[in-house]
Amino acid sequence: MVCIDVDGTLVGSSGSPTKRVLAAINESVARGQRLVLTTARGAMGPTIEYAKTLNANGWHIFHAGAALINTGGEATREYPIPSDILKTCTRVAMERDWALELYWESNYRAFRHSDFTRHHAEMLGIELRVGGPTDVEGHIVRLQFVVPETSLPDVKEALDGTGTLRSATSPAMAGACFVSITQLGITKGKAIMEISSMLGLHLSDVMMVGDGHNDLDALRVVGHGVAMGNAEQEVLDEARYIVDMVDSDGLAEALELSWDL
Repeated sequence: MVCIDVDGTLVGSSGSPTKRVLAAINESVARGQRLVLTTARGAMGPTIEYAKTLNANGWHIFHAGAALINTGGEATREYPIPSDILKTCTRVAMERDWALELYWESNYRAFRHSDFTRHHAEMLGIELRVGGPTDVEGHIVRLQFVVPETSLPDVKEALDGTGTLRSATSPAMAGACFVSITQLGITKGKAIMEISSMLGLHLSDVMMVGDGHNDLDALRVVGHGVAMGNAEQEVLDEARYIVDMVDSDGLAEALELSWDL
């Protein structure tokens, strides 16, 4: 099984997977590998189509592990955000004037309109929708601040002890940092363990390919952790293998590596 991050791994500055990466994905599928989208993004817009491209009838990880969705139509597993975390994050967003996004399994709202939320919606290929916690039915599974990279330390300080915080960047939105907040203990790594158990796979037979801080938990639980060449230093230090950068088709290199393991 190969778990694949989206931003900075599957998708680079062009905003979509390259022909070489898509060819490598098709070859992996033909070889019988299970490919699992493993992203902090929600299951909407082009992102859900990426999951179907990897495996049209399998489990995928969205919202940094807060939602596990089977594209074959099986039941979804969700881990909702507690009300106290929601209240804290909305208060901080208003006090600091930071862009905050609220995410349901396959829907979202920007808490307030800003250039960051507008650019992010464009990057995700979805319509910008402004609203609050009661505008969509169901459980909010993830919150996300979209701030300048230089504001990351301030966000971490303001939200210290508030759920599980993981940060990421994307070549498609340079200069921005995405800080996801999920229920305490919910991570990509935990989700990979859960799916591996459901499929009867040993973690030593699982590969994770990623580039950001929110991929660290996943890299630590799998047998074959792969860092993209554009990864953060902490990710590079944690990985067992390092491949080329996303804009040089490093994911294709990682998939080719998996065929010989």
